[in-house]
Amino acid sequence: MTARRAPAAHLCLRVGSRHEVAFVPFPAKAPMFVIGAAGTLVSFTLPEQIEAGHVDFARQLAAKAWAYAVAVERRYRGLPPLPDLPVPYTLTAEAETLQRPPQNGRTWCRCPAGGR
Repeated sequence: MTARRAPAAHLCLRVGSRHEVAFVPFPAKAPMFVIGAAGTLVSFTLPEQIEAGHVDFARQLAAKAWAYAVAVERRYRGLPPLPDLPVPYTLTAEAETLQRPPQNGRTWCRCPAGGR
């Protein structure tokens, strides 16, 4: 494992009424994720050959975005922040099955108990 270094740059975007978040899937190319605020766009792209580290990064990004959304909503509703705990991002075996192609022509998945 390599030691972490200080970042070469730090980008801070204040979001407001003019913000944008976009996921751009390409049929034959790596997808793109875009965050825009205040006239600045930040794009996350991948090389054509995707490796396990890229998947790990995408999962970490999704987990941190989820944690951010929960924190923003709690603040909006006047609720106290949740304890500062690590956000798990490893998909479970059950979640991994959602990424596989449908079997027997089914395109839906079973809801958890009590789900509709």
